Amino acid sequence: MSNRDKAIDGWRAVAVLLVIFAHAATYRFYTPGSRLSHYLEVFAGPLSELGVQIFFVISGYIITSLLIREEAKRGQISIAAFYVRRTCRIIPPFLAYLGGVWLAWKLGWIVFPAPQSLVNAALFTCNTGWTTCNWWVAHSWSLAVEEQYYLGWPLLFVLLGGRWRERFLIWALAILLSCYWFFPHQWHSNFIAFACIAAGALYATSEWLRDLIRPHWLVWCLVGGVLVFGPVVSPAFRSIQFAMPWLVLYLVFAGKEMRWVRMLLESKPFQLVGYVSYSLYLWQQLFFAKPDLYIKPLPVVALLIAVAGSIFLIERPLIKVGHRLSERCKARQSGQVEPLTQGV
Repeated sequence: MSNRDKAIDGWRAVAVLLVIFAHAATYRFYTPGSRLSHYLEVFAGPLSELGVQIFFVISGYIITSLLIREEAKRGQISIAAFYVRRTCRIIPPFLAYLGGVWLAWKLGWIVFPAPQSLVNAALFTCNTGWTTCNWWVAHSWSLAVEEQYYLGWPLLFVLLGGRWRERFLIWALAILLSCYWFFPHQWHSNFIAFACIAAGALYATSEWLRDLIRPHWLVWCLVGGVLVFGPVVSPAFRSIQFAMPWLVLYLVFAGKEMRWVRMLLESKPFQLVGYVSYSLYLWQQLFFAKPDLYIKPLPVVALLIAVAGSIFLIERPLIKVGHRLSERCKARQSGQVEPLTQGV
């Protein structure tokens, strides 16, 4: 963990905790008729969206930064090595989660009306709107967005060359946000999701954008207030979502430059949660469903066991395998072995 950007890991913790809070307040522990539950429900949806959008901005930034770093060190980028690392990083923990859902269903612990959802999720189609993806795998829509980004962006990054990357990202953002404005969407918006990723990637490629984002107290507080409270005002929700890629970008990168924010993000609790954020994001879905989806309610404390098993038995060992295999790919391509120090 020593070579990682601790502030970014802290933001990962914030993101996953926002999602967990939203699911707990809206589903698992929601009390019908309770005024408190009603108010929590009002805030939960926007906070969950914010959490996922933070993940997308971070992903766009980190992946693009790694590609830039590899190109600077080696003079070229190994697409095969990138795919190997991403496959070993993302797929095994996700398949383990899907296996856990299947086992819980077979043991008679959960109601699972559409088992085909497991296949749809495994094929990363839950963001398309063309397939059925019920609660237990509904959160894989964000993984589908990420996988589609992983498949396309490295190839474009290589093909475009240095000076065209920034222009492409600016145009991509303009087109995505225009599509969001003019075309209706259901549930989550792919346009906003990919725009958040593009904003993070643009921040990695554009020195002028990095210079533009500075931590100003008044502006940062205003942005924070809009992010948290603005989406609750339904008439303005669409307009605020239109601006979310830029607002989240500013929140993450200006916020982490502030001393007290960085101290909080780099504190041990946030670092621990950030370190396990991927497995935690996967498995929380099984433990924070509506009560009527359980035949035998799963104790929330078991989430800790599931996450620990995912981290130590699957995620971290396979990350190491992925890095070893990626180095072989790069060595085969150029005869050079230049390990990257920044993980994701």
